[in-house]
Formats: sequence, structure tokens, C-alpha cells
Amino acid sequence: MTGSGAELIDAHVHVWDPDRVRYDWLAGTALDRPRLPADIDDADGTVSRWVFVEADAAPAAALDEARWVAGLDWPGLAAMVVAADLEAPDAGERIGRAAEELPLVRGIRHLLQGLPPERLAAPALAGGLAEVGRAGLVFDACVRWTQLDALDRLLGDAFDGTVVLDHLGKPPVAAGLRSDAGQAWLTALRRLARHERLTVKLSGLPAEAPDAATLRGNGPDLLRAALDVFGAERCMVAGDWPVSTGADGRTTAREWFALVRDVVGAHDWPRVAAGTARAVYGIRD
Repeated sequence: MTGSGAELIDAHVHVWDPDRVRYDWLAGTALDRPRLPADIDDADGTVSRWVFVEADAAPAAALDEARWVAGLDWPGLAAMVVAADLEAPDAGERIGRAAEELPLVRGIRHLLQGLPPERLAAPALAGGLAEVGRAGLVFDACVRWTQLDALDRLLGDAFDGTVVLDHLGKPPVAAGLRSDAGQAWLTALRRLARHERLTVKLSGLPAEAPDAATLRGNGPDLLRAALDVFGAERCMVAGDWPVSTGADGRTTAREWFALVRDVVGAHDWPRVAAGTARAVYGIRD
């Protein structure tokens, strides 16, 4: 159960309004309608704060999306991870503009998921990542499990900024931990753990599962493996609403948080439920 008395911060939630900001990927999907703070699945009121994460708006609309979110009536908004094109020649200026204009900006995300290997290895991306570090912001890394080694190479030995791996690196939920794919994911995850300032979001598995039964069967093993690799102090829980939880997700937020808490255990739950998110995203109040 989520009702342990511990503070609960949902470290990864999206909102959008296709009538205000352009999202090409939404067209023709069940998610193609406004998703506003009042609609969020808050696990029956147990979530008190949220971290907004950019929702892959059209590149030219990245700052517009951030401004729109910052202007919403959303008392529980604790931090924002906004989009910035790290491959752009003026990436540093874009990052600085967003951080200066919007006080809740704590992180930057440039979607790596699906990028070809040559772009993940290009100097332009590494240069943009360095700009995130220089700005003192967090980099949210969204990759699939087959890209984890490419992420490791991108971070290299010199990058000392804070990185958050979204959704456990999107492991092969259908195959499960004991499969060849699952073991390859775990091996790559262990390599990433050498980056001491890299933390992991325990989130996103419902969207990767083919059905609810597979999520219940294979999800706990994957969560437990990530927790064993990084420890509670480097893990945070998140719902990934509305993609993973809510009416269009595989489960409800309450069910997802309860599943994670059962894996984490009561002793470490306060850290995973809120402590890590507070430390990483600089949430003070």
C-alpha cells in the first residue's frame, strides 16, 4: 500500500494541450487530447508534489511548452525538466534562457530514445550535455535498454554532472529479467552505476509491458534488480502519467506505487518515495 505516512513525490509526470503546443507524436493516438494538472492520477490523494517532464513537443515549441506549464494553476508543481536541443550550436544559450526565465527549471531533457548510434556518439551531443552540467542542471536520459552502453559512452569518464535515467532504461519487460535480453539490460545497468551522480527512476514499466499480467509477473524482478544495483539513495519512484498510469495506462498510480513500495520495503520507502527526488531536483519546500 502507498498509505505509509511517508511523503510521496511523483518524479515524472507529463501534461499537455495539443491546442496550445504542437506535439506531432500525439496525432492519431488515444492520448491526443488535453492532459492538465487537474486530471492527474494522484494515487487517491497520496501524491503531494510532482516533477513535470517535457512531453516531446515539436522542437521549435520547447520553450513555449515550458512557459505554458509554468503558467498553469498547479500548486503541487515542485520542479520542471524542460526540453532543449543539445545538438544545436546555441544549446548553452537555450538552456540558460529557460533556467533564467523559469525558476522551477531543475533539469533538461533531449530525447535520446531512438537516436541512431552515430548521433549518440557525435561531439555535438556531448557538447550540449556539457552545457547542462555547466548550468548546474540535471540531465534526464530517456533511452531504451539497447542504448544503455551508448549512454555510458556519452557520459564518458569526464562528465561529472547529475544524470537521471528515466524508466530504468526501458528494460525488456515482456522477456523478463532471466532472459538473455534481461541479463544484457542488467549488465549494462551495472556499468552505468559507475557514474556516481547517476540516479534511476523506478517508472515506465507499465508502458513497456504488453499487458497487466506481464507487468505483475516480471515487473518486481526488474525493479528489485535496479534497486540492488543503485541502492535506495539513488532511486526515485514515478508514475509516468498519463503514458504508464491512469485511464490509458496499464495500471493506476495507486497500484504502481504500491507495487514499487512492496519491492523497496518500508525501511527504504521514504528515500525512494521522496528523499532522492528532493535531493536530485533541489526540492526544498
